[in-house]
Amino acid sequence: MHQLLRIAHALWQRRVYRAALMGVVGLVTQSIIFAILGLWLAIVRPSTAVLISTEIGLITNFYLNDRFSFTGNPHTPLSRRLMRYHTTVLGSFFCQWFFVFITEQITTNMYALSAAYAAGVLIGFAISYTGYRLWVWEHHEASSSSKI
Repeated sequence: MHQLLRIAHALWQRRVYRAALMGVVGLVTQSIIFAILGLWLAIVRPSTAVLISTEIGLITNFYLNDRFSFTGNPHTPLSRRLMRYHTTVLGSFFCQWFFVFITEQITTNMYALSAAYAAGVLIGFAISYTGYRLWVWEHHEASSSSKI
């Protein structure tokens, strides 16, 4: 058990693992909202549900990452970091929407739509994390010797 705690602590020290963990929390939030609005209750089209759920997931993810992964830069106002964050994740946002939109043009199968959503999320994570590191929290990174 002690060894497991040491491994968990060592992983927590690596920013990429913290960002991934915060991303999982945001993704779970986003996925639940997507499934409820677009698949289970079908209140809106799945591609519209992606837009709504992604925005809620993005806000959740931003605040968690700002607090735990990148520990906000006091020299850059919160509103500016949030605007940069939204700009950075537009690629991910678009991937998720595009994959679901194209799939819903072909089929209404819930599993196909869920697979398209998952593919957009996976590709989008790579795009987003790169943007986080290079632009959203850039000044903090330049003044810190934190591990990746």
